[in-house]
Amino acid sequence: MRSPIDAFLTLFALPLGAALGVGLLALVALALHRRRTAAGLLTFALVWLWAWSTPMAAGALQDSLGRRYPFQRAETLPSAGAIVLLGGGASQHPSAPLHPNLDSASDRAWHAARLHHAGKAPLIIATGGHKWGPVGRASPAEADSALLAALGVSKEAIVIDNRSRNTRENAEFAGKLLAERGIRRVLLTTSVWHMPRAEATFRRAGLDVIPAATDYLPPFKRAKSSLIFRLLPNANALRANSRTFREYLGLLVYRLRGWA
Repeated sequence: MRSPIDAFLTLFALPLGAALGVGLLALVALALHRRRTAAGLLTFALVWLWAWSTPMAAGALQDSLGRRYPFQRAETLPSAGAIVLLGGGASQHPSAPLHPNLDSASDRAWHAARLHHAGKAPLIIATGGHKWGPVGRASPAEADSALLAALGVSKEAIVIDNRSRNTRENAEFAGKLLAERGIRRVLLTTSVWHMPRAEATFRRAGLDVIPAATDYLPPFKRAKSSLIFRLLPNANALRANSRTFREYLGLLVYRLRGWA
């Protein structure tokens, strides 16, 4: 689990946080009567934030993570002993425990169900616990299991790991569940932008990984638009770029720590 210090440092490594940090430095320079320095810092912050808020940058940066994993139909993938589903696409509220809320990463559960129904593996390991401890609602893995059941996967075919709080722990705890069943070869299902770090981490844990990426192409990338519109900033592009920045940062940290 990330410490508050890790979360704080990550915040200022992302585009919006970095722009805010440079903006604060500009205010300090202005307070010290360094107007030219303040103007330069503020200009840099605005240009930096604008650049990483454009659909053009978002598409290019996200493609740099996902190009190794072209789309593959479930029927064309090899078989394995189990499917490992990394949580994050569904959540549950206490007032509606049987109806998981879906977000943009819910494709992960849909793809895991497709693979299972295509006969690619008899078992699905749904992994993902609360990052900050129990909060009175189901864990991501439990929410995903409810969605899998709604998609026709039998409860007997689902094994839940609700202890893991990050990708390294996903590999650690799923690895233990798989070892208990004598399984080493797995179909790993996660978002395409998360797959480089996930695959490297699961391989480091000693598993034979078949990437089964999903969650392709955000809406701004699918839309056909002129150059001027692709250079106009919008919140979706900033969000996508922040997610990709976080993945690159996570991959770097995992490699430095020997986790991937």
